[in-house]
Amino acid sequence: MKIQLHAKRDGITKLGSGTRFVVWTQGCPRSCPGCMTAASQQMNGGFSADTKQLAEEILQSGRHGLTISGGEPFLQAKALADLIQEVRKKTDLGVMIYTGFTLEELQEADNPDYNLLLEQCDLLVDGPYIDELNDSKNLRGSSNQRAIPLTDRYAEYAKQIGTKPAEIEMFYEEEKIRIVGVPPKNMFKKVKQIGF
Repeated sequence: MKIQLHAKRDGITKLGSGTRFVVWTQGCPRSCPGCMTAASQQMNGGFSADTKQLAEEILQSGRHGLTISGGEPFLQAKALADLIQEVRKKTDLGVMIYTGFTLEELQEADNPDYNLLLEQCDLLVDGPYIDELNDSKNLRGSSNQRAIPLTDRYAEYAKQIGTKPAEIEMFYEEEKIRIVGVPPKNMFKKVKQIGF
């Protein structure tokens, strides 16, 4: 099955428990002002990947955790559920998903693909990013967003989300600096002011 991705990266420590493999999906209709990954909003951007090949890449990484962000992951719920199921055929992978929908919106939609992906998710961080509510806390962009454990796997970890300062990590690749994580409010404005 094909999935449209914005990016993928192994070895991320600022988007969930432990060191994780992270997948960013492509496409989001929300266009939240101040979005961390605004380039992932275009519906026709990114690159196509095969879920079986991506599952193999995740398995080869040896990670025990997968974080899915976007874009809006639930726009590709069926493909993501397929990806997770492929990986879980061989290992008990923990899954954390960031979505601009609230859990209630996903449940009320009564969409079989949404439901299938929710069944595969251990920890959901839900709600749209609201720049005015960015309180520079860890693992969520704004204070309206909730960390909701859907299984027991990350129930204790979920209690830590939003209790510490925001953190990022940076990578240099393809002549660009990539920032991963949840940045503190106005970080990009401050970086521009110092000419970085």
